[in-house]
Amino acid sequence: MQLPFSLFLAFKYLKPKRSMVSVITLLTMLGISLGVAVLIVVLSVMTGFDDVHRAHMIKLDSHIKLSARGGYNFNPDPVIACLKELPEIKVAAPVIEGFVMMSRGGQAITAVMRGVDPELEKSISDVGSYLVAGSFDLDGASVVIGDRLATTLGSWVGDTLTVYSPQCFVSEDELRLPQEVKISGIFSVGMYDVDSQFMISSLPTARETFAMEAGVQALRIITTDPYKVDVWSRHIESTLAEKAAQPEGPAWLNRLVTQTWADMNKELLSTLKVEKDMMFILLCGISLVATMSVTNTLITLCVQKTHEIGLLKALGFASNRVVGIFFLLGAVQGFFGCLIGVGLGVAVSSNLDAILNVLRKVNPGLMSPEFYQFTEMPSHTSLHDVFSVCIIVMVFSTLAGVLPSIRAAKMEPVDALRYE
Repeated sequence: MQLPFSLFLAFKYLKPKRSMVSVITLLTMLGISLGVAVLIVVLSVMTGFDDVHRAHMIKLDSHIKLSARGGYNFNPDPVIACLKELPEIKVAAPVIEGFVMMSRGGQAITAVMRGVDPELEKSISDVGSYLVAGSFDLDGASVVIGDRLATTLGSWVGDTLTVYSPQCFVSEDELRLPQEVKISGIFSVGMYDVDSQFMISSLPTARETFAMEAGVQALRIITTDPYKVDVWSRHIESTLAEKAAQPEGPAWLNRLVTQTWADMNKELLSTLKVEKDMMFILLCGISLVATMSVTNTLITLCVQKTHEIGLLKALGFASNRVVGIFFLLGAVQGFFGCLIGVGLGVAVSSNLDAILNVLRKVNPGLMSPEFYQFTEMPSHTSLHDVFSVCIIVMVFSTLAGVLPSIRAAKMEPVDALRYE
C-alpha cells in the first residue's frame, strides 16, 4: 500500500539518521508517554475510589428511602402492601432513625441511632459481615456500634451506654429518663462517617428511645438494579399517588417522597467528582508541557530541512502539503507516545499494589492501609478515561505543528536554496 507523500515524508523524517533529530524525537515521545501514563494511573485510582465508595453506599444502605414530608411518622403496612405489587422492588423494611446523645464515664457524644428489623436488615445492608467483635444481636436493649464510635467512647462489647433522645429535653409536661443500652457488637465498614456516628438497634428499642407509640419514620427499599433508582423512585411515587387517589386508598400516601442512595450521598459523590475533574485538568497540563517539546522538535526539524523544503516547493510541492507534513509529524509522535503511555499506564494501574509494597520498604507509611481504610489500593481503568486522555494528547500533539508549519509554508524556494 502506497502512503500519501506527506505521510511518507513524515515517517522518513522520524527515521534514525546521523543527526540528533531522531534522538530528540524519541525523547519527545517518551515525554508524551509519561504524561499519558501518569494521567491514566491517577484517573484509574480516582475511578477506583469512586467505585469503592459507591459499592459501600449500595451495600450498607438502601437503594431508595421512602419517608413522609416533614418527617412525620406513618403506618408502614399499607405502603409495603403497595410496594409488593411493583416487580422492581425486592424488599422494603421499616426504619426509625434520629440523633441521640450518649454518655459513658462522664463523656458525652452525639450519634445516629437507627432502629431496624433484624431479619429484614440482612436483606437491606451487609453490616453483619463487617463485625470486628461481638455479634449482630439486637434482642432487648442491645445495640451494634461502629468501631470509631466505640473508640471515642472508650467502650467495648458488653459495656452499657446511656442514650438521651431529643424528647428527653423538649418535653414540658413530663420527665423522660434516658435509655440504657448494651453493646452486643462492633462493626467497621471502612467509611469514617458510618464507623464514627452510627448505632444500630431494634425497632422497639428505637421507639422507646424516641418516645414513639407506633409507626415508623421511613422505609428502606432494595430494588432489582441500584443504578436505575431514578426511574424506580419516580415509579414508586406515581404508584403511591394513584393509590391515594382511589376511594379506598389512604390519602396520606401522596405525601410520601423518595430519596435515592445517590441523593442521600450527594455531597460525597459531588466531592469525588470535583476531585477527579480537577486532577484531570491539572494533569492535562503535564501533557500540554510534554507536547510543547513536540513544537521544539518540529521547529528544529524545520530549520534542518530548510533546503529540502525549498527544493520541494521549487518542484511545485504545494504549501498546504508542506503544512501537512508537520501536522502529520506531530500526530505520529502523539500516536506512538499515546500507544506507549497507555501500555505503561495500564501496566502500572494493574500492579499498583505490588509497586506500593516495594515503595513501602523505603517509606513504610506510604498510603497506609490503616489510615485510608483500604487493604488494597482501589484502581479501575475506564475505557472512557483512556480514550479521553488519548484524544486530548493527540489534539495537543497535532496542534504542536502549527508554528513550524507556518514557517515552512511562508518559506520562499529562492531563500531556502540560496546557500545550497
